[in-house]
Amino acid sequence: MSRRLKLGAIVSLLALTAGTGAVLAGAKQYVPLSINAASRSAYGGLAETHNTADSVSYAECGSNATTGYCTFRDAANTFYSCYTTDPAQIAVIRSLSPDSTFNVVWDTSGVCTYVLSYASSRVAARTP
Repeated sequence: MSRRLKLGAIVSLLALTAGTGAVLAGAKQYVPLSINAASRSAYGGLAETHNTADSVSYAECGSNATTGYCTFRDAANTFYSCYTTDPAQIAVIRSLSPDSTFNVVWDTSGVCTYVLSYASSRVAARTP
C-alpha cells in the first residue's frame, strides 16, 4: 500500500468515527490472582487482585536489605508464601509496582525459585 493510500485510509477512518463518539483504545486484559498449589506458583496482576469483589484474596511482595518475600491468599482463605535471599530476585521484587503483573514459583521449603515482574498498558490500573 502506498504512503498516500495509507494516509487516505487513516483520514477516512477518522472521518467515519468523528461523528459517532467512538473511542479507539488499546488492547486490555484482566489478570486476577491465580494460585496453583500443585506447581507451587502464583500469577496475576496486583491491581486486578486488589480490584476484585473478593474481600479475602491478596498478593503482596516486599523486601528488606537482605531478604525478599511474596505472600498470597486465595478466595478459600489458603495462605501461600515464599522468601529469597537471591539479590537478582530481590531486585525483581523491588521493581514491582501496584500495576505490575507477577509470576512467582517456590519450592517445597518455601524458597522462591522464580520471580517475574511485568508491566503493561494492557493490564488494569489499581483503583482506590
